[in-house]
Amino acid sequence: MKLRPSWQQNEFSWRNVLWIGAVHLLAIAGAVPFFSWQGVAAFVVFYYVTGMLGITFCFHRLLTHHGYTVPRWIENFTALCGTLACQGGPINWVATHRIHHAYSDTPRDPHDINRGFWYSHAGWLVNLRCDLANFEEYKHYAPDLIKRPFLIFLENNMIFVQVLLGVSLFVLGGTVFGDAALPFDFFMATSMIVYGIFLRLVAVYHVTWFVNSASHTWGGTPNKSGDHSRNNWWVALLAFGEGWHNNHHAHARYARHGWHWWQFDQTWLLIRTLEMFGLIKDVVRPNIAAVREESESMGGATAKS
Repeated sequence: MKLRPSWQQNEFSWRNVLWIGAVHLLAIAGAVPFFSWQGVAAFVVFYYVTGMLGITFCFHRLLTHHGYTVPRWIENFTALCGTLACQGGPINWVATHRIHHAYSDTPRDPHDINRGFWYSHAGWLVNLRCDLANFEEYKHYAPDLIKRPFLIFLENNMIFVQVLLGVSLFVLGGTVFGDAALPFDFFMATSMIVYGIFLRLVAVYHVTWFVNSASHTWGGTPNKSGDHSRNNWWVALLAFGEGWHNNHHAHARYARHGWHWWQFDQTWLLIRTLEMFGLIKDVVRPNIAAVREESESMGGATAKS
């Protein structure tokens, strides 16, 4: 993959700083005063909807790596879910991740771990590369996706769809899930916003960022991947299987990241379920025997995982 000349230029992103800061502040400020079990339920549901369906299943394993094919309606729905994670639109997210794989843990990697844990975790979003800050630049890294009108719509309307979700949760909280004795339960409506939007955004942000930081810092390296990617069990638990990161970097197109029975991969369970119902095809599966032979021919594993 050839980088745009602007990759060498960076700009301080006030937009990212203000957005990420505001989301964290509202989540922290509202968590205790507006606690409710209905809010917790909204948090859990949308943690999975945006984190697993959206980021892991769609943005990562489907759109970035083409680990399987799905009907267009599933692609569009899950891409909407991923956009609701507010980590950029689908084209920006895919472009960034493709560069990461092409230049993993080198100065050309957007979140190069060699620049420090916190830079890899979130610092790169503050000191943003110019080739990832402008659509006319990063569209060149995902030419297959710019042909999809719905993905272009999502790319241009990330905040709009989040606001629609927020309004829906506010109304449902105040009416359906609120105190029936009240005409509109503002406490429950606010609780749904705090937990279903702000706390959920913070959780999915950090879980996704841990794949970039923790899974390039701690864990086993059973495969020769040519970078610092690691198999990290606790990131795998939080990030729906994404923590088996050394496996993934060794063979990026494999739809299954947890190659062994003890490597729990929730997204793979979803893929297998949809495949059983005929909703997924052309699944790229790990060839464990070939992987083991390849590892042995390259000098064997450096650590167990």
